[in-house]
Order: sequence, then C-alpha cells, then structure tokens
Amino acid sequence: MNAALQVFGEKGFTGSTTKEIARRARVNEVTIFRLFKSKRALYAAVITERSPIIEASKKVEFEGAMTTDDMMVQNVKTVLSLLRANKHLFMVMLGDVWRQSKAKAMIRELAIQRGIDFVTGFVDAQIRAGRLRKVDPKIAARAIMGMVQLYFLTNDLLGDGGIDEAEEDRMIRGFVSIFLDGLRAEQKEDMA
Repeated sequence: MNAALQVFGEKGFTGSTTKEIARRARVNEVTIFRLFKSKRALYAAVITERSPIIEASKKVEFEGAMTTDDMMVQNVKTVLSLLRANKHLFMVMLGDVWRQSKAKAMIRELAIQRGIDFVTGFVDAQIRAGRLRKVDPKIAARAIMGMVQLYFLTNDLLGDGGIDEAEEDRMIRGFVSIFLDGLRAEQKEDMA
C-alpha cells in the first residue's frame, strides 16, 4: 500500500504500473494481482484505506467540555495534520480527477463524499446540541471543508508551507470564526 501510494502520487493512475509498484514494495508483481486482482482495485484500496477521513473519524471530537470554537479549532488542526501526513494521497486524488473520469467517480465516492458525509454529521450534531443555528448541514460542511482544503492546497501543496505556528493558529481561528459567526454585520435597531 505504501509503495502504491507513492507511485500513484508521483505518476497518477495512468502513468503508474504494477511492475513499478511491485519493485518499490520489494514483492513479485504476481503478489499484487493475488491481493488486489487489478491495478484499479489496488488504486481503490489506496484511496479507501489511506483516506484521512478514516483517521479523522477517530480523532475529531463531536462533543466535549470545550467550547464549540475550541473544538472546531482543534478539529481543523487535526484535519490539517492528517492532510499533511497524506500529501501523496491528496496528490493522487487531485491529479487523477483531471486525467480520467473513472478515477474521478471513484475518488468522489470513496473519499470526497465520505468526507462530506462525515463533516455533515459533525455539523448536524452541533445543530442538534443547540451550538449552531439551523442551517443545511451539508452546505455548512462543504463551507468549512472548502476553507481548510484550500488553505492546505495553497500553503502546503502550492506554497512553501513556511507559515509559523502562531500565524497558522490565527488563520485557523479566523476560519472557525467566519464559519461559526458568518459574515453578517451586527443588526442595529432601527432608530425611526
């Protein structure tokens, strides 16, 4: 799986060969086909089993003694650390959605939709607990995911990742504030 993740991350699905994956894993190519039946099945296993959503579902908190703001900040930091630990997977997904439609559908179903569903569940739990106002939880989930993923993309994948811890904390708290409070100005009473 590690070798497949590296090769897919470097060359995408189309450019990768099971021969190269086997060489990097130091196994016989037949072993790959015995375990996964096809390159596509191996690719699906990498996307499914290495998806940060699996680890996030174990580490992200839905409830607790901390404030919603602190819980969200902690959860965003957790997700960012998981994305950073899985850069190759993110690169596989990002590269292959443009290369082939079958990979796009597989990634959408096995990774993206699972992430949206997971965050939607978190938002829905916060709404039911009275911590968030009633909104469409799927739209809210996509909003916070968009902020975090774009930050990861621009800072870690396209940028130099050279943001210090204090500045990153400020950024994350800003994302959480915008997400939880929205961008509405305070309503002033009509003086008429």
